[in-house]
This record gives sequence, C-alpha cells and structure tokens, in this order.
Amino acid sequence: MRSIEIEGDTIDEAIAKALTALRVERDRVEIEILSSATKGLLGFGSRRARVRATVRESLAATLRNEMARDVSRGTSDGAPMEASDVAVPTPPPQTPIEPTARRAAPTVERAREVLDGILAHLGASCRIEAREGVDSGVVVLAVTGAGSGLVIGRRGQTLDAIEYLLNRITARVEEDGLRRIVLDVEGYRERREESLEQLARRLAEKVTQTGRVVTLNPMSPRDRRIVHLALQDSPSVVTRSQGVGYYRKVLILPEDRGRRPAPRTSSER
Repeated sequence: MRSIEIEGDTIDEAIAKALTALRVERDRVEIEILSSATKGLLGFGSRRARVRATVRESLAATLRNEMARDVSRGTSDGAPMEASDVAVPTPPPQTPIEPTARRAAPTVERAREVLDGILAHLGASCRIEAREGVDSGVVVLAVTGAGSGLVIGRRGQTLDAIEYLLNRITARVEEDGLRRIVLDVEGYRERREESLEQLARRLAEKVTQTGRVVTLNPMSPRDRRIVHLALQDSPSVVTRSQGVGYYRKVLILPEDRGRRPAPRTSSER
C-alpha cells in the first residue's frame, strides 16, 4: 500500500497536501496524525503539523486477498485446495434441459454462491434473483434489500468491482458454455444509463451551440460506452476517449473538428 508522511501549518493543510500527492480522495485514505502544530513561545520552538497518509486497498484487491487466504487455509487430502474446490457441488437437474442450459446452470449457481459470500462479508442483508439479460448469453443477478447502497458504492465503483470478480471466478469454474454475469442493485444500472444518456445529449447541445469541446469526468469503460452509443448517430457532434486507465475520459467535439487531432479542451464538471 502507498503511504506518505507530510507536513503543513495545520493538520487539515497536511492532509490536503497528502491527498494531492497521492492523487486520491479522502475516503480512500487512512490518516494517522503524527504531531499537531504548535506556535511555540515568541516564535521559538514552533512545530508544524505532520500526518501519515496510507492509501487503502480497493474493494477488488481486498476481496481477492481474502478469497486467496480462505483457499490457502483449506486442504483436501493434505494438499492445498484449488479455487474451484471451494464451490459447493451443484446437484443434477431433476428434469431434462437443453444442452446450453445445462452448461450455463453451474455458472449462474456458482456466481450466486460467491455473491452471497461477498454480501455477507460486507454486512449487507440482500436477496439475489437471477434472470435472463436483454442480450444473448447474459445473466443478470439482481440484488435487493438492506445495505444495497453499500454494494453500489461511489458512482457504481463497488458494484463494478464485485461484478468483475464474479466473472473472473465463474470463468475458472466454467470454461465451456460460459455466460457473462451482470450485477445490478435496485435497478441502479438502468437509472445510471438513463442519467448518462441525458447528460450526453445535454452536453452535445452545448457543444453544438458553442462550438467548444467538452470533457466529461473520468468514467468506467461501461459508462464511456453508454455515452458513445448515445451520441453515435448525432449529426453535429462526435465522441472520443482520452487518457489512460482510471483517468480515461470522454470528449464531445463538434463534428467538423472531430476529424482533426484532439484540440485543447475545457472541463465540464
């Protein structure tokens, strides 16, 4: 984990400097106050405030480490258990089903078991319902109940992290006939999509009227795709992604400037 010690005239100033140096927000950092600021006597013996800021692990990293520890503690015939051995065997179906459904069933059940364990670790008491997605080969795990806001996280970041883990874990179990798992909480995905589409259309109108490029805040790949699709048929603007990793953003440009190299942009907050 990244950690930094830094000084300031006050504790708040030291914390602000640490957040700037680490390039993270306050809720991602654990602060330890090493010393408070003192003025001294007649200007002598004064001391600046000093803090140690440590970046907390992301939810995805924490869950991966915890699952790895759970697997390493278990043994089978004196040998360490594999990740796939943790799964509870799925009983055979009582009625005949199609070959594709038979292959997909273990993936969905495994995903539900893993999700149930994650929710228990988070202290969220929720109900999980599996249903077919709109797209072919997609299964939606819909979560409802107390603690759903904790599962969503800031701008859906926690939700995306858990969904990523579910797909990685089920991919190890089901290599044949794998289905993609989409995780949704209290209809958050649909509300988020509608909100982003409205934002994209509103900013597209602004770009058309002013002729200036607009840059959105950094977004996840899923959210960037929603913005791109919302404006792909627009005759007056084009969209482009810029940046690397977590800081990748979407640019909305006038159509006539979209064919040129990326110009200087004005941020839209």
